[in-house]
Amino acid sequence: MNPASPAAAFSAVVTAIVLEAAPFLALGSLLGAFLEVLIGSDRLVRLCPRGRVGGVAFGLMAGFLLPTCECGSVPIARRLLGLGAPPQTVTAYMLAAPVLNPVVLWATYVAFRGDWWLIGGRAAVVGLTAAIIGWTVRDLDSRMLLRPGRTAGEPLACGHEHPEHDAHVNDAPTPAGRILHALRHAAADFLSMGALLILGAMAAALVKILIPAGLLSWFQDNLAGSILAMMLLAVLLSVCSEADAFVAASFSAFPGAAQLAFVALGPMLDLKLMAMYGATFAHRIWVMLVIIPPLIVFGAAMTFGFLFG
Repeated sequence: MNPASPAAAFSAVVTAIVLEAAPFLALGSLLGAFLEVLIGSDRLVRLCPRGRVGGVAFGLMAGFLLPTCECGSVPIARRLLGLGAPPQTVTAYMLAAPVLNPVVLWATYVAFRGDWWLIGGRAAVVGLTAAIIGWTVRDLDSRMLLRPGRTAGEPLACGHEHPEHDAHVNDAPTPAGRILHALRHAAADFLSMGALLILGAMAAALVKILIPAGLLSWFQDNLAGSILAMMLLAVLLSVCSEADAFVAASFSAFPGAAQLAFVALGPMLDLKLMAMYGATFAHRIWVMLVIIPPLIVFGAAMTFGFLFG
């Protein structure tokens, strides 16, 4: 074998994943930045219904209409809770927005070559998880969800620049100034999330090149093991939701149920989100956000695997 071929294969896989995912990453960064900057949290709070079912449904709908990255949704959630928005609406929105939006659904469609079972499965699993957690916290006071001592205006480190942390955003003298800030925010998001995309692409390429064929066969034949492995990778790699479908699709030796677990769990729980949840929410809410999504995703992926192969 040509000794250069593994390196060439590695480069080819990484390049293909990054080039396919980058346009969706850029589009998601632009839309999320403009919506966060131009709409404003106060207006969202006024629109929130106070009913339990209506509050959860509104959070899911807002997740579809107001796309944002997963670590961008946490500071927005903190801001909304600090302003007194219903907790069922805020938590449902926080978990749903990174997936149930047109950019991510389109990216998933492209990555999985129009596989509607995986696209619908991803949306259904994330929507179900967001609704369950929203319903669980429905009777709590909004500010009880926040970590003691955490205020809505405190900066929250996540590797991105978020407009609600900038004291000058809401005081921008002209629309052009707000647009310029949105563009700066989008560029910062794209660069920081792009680094995670490259990391995920490199991991996928290494798996393709280094894992022995026998071990890949074991993952193909072991549904539970493949699902758990992909869930662990989703947590460790922390790839953004606009690009994670391309990383998951590159693990073509794994069953579709395992790929579904990767794209469903990652936007709700990964290493950076675990840290952000801990810095934002009260301990029992943190435990809920860390434990419930993996349980639901694993059960749903196993069901998906048994039903559809």
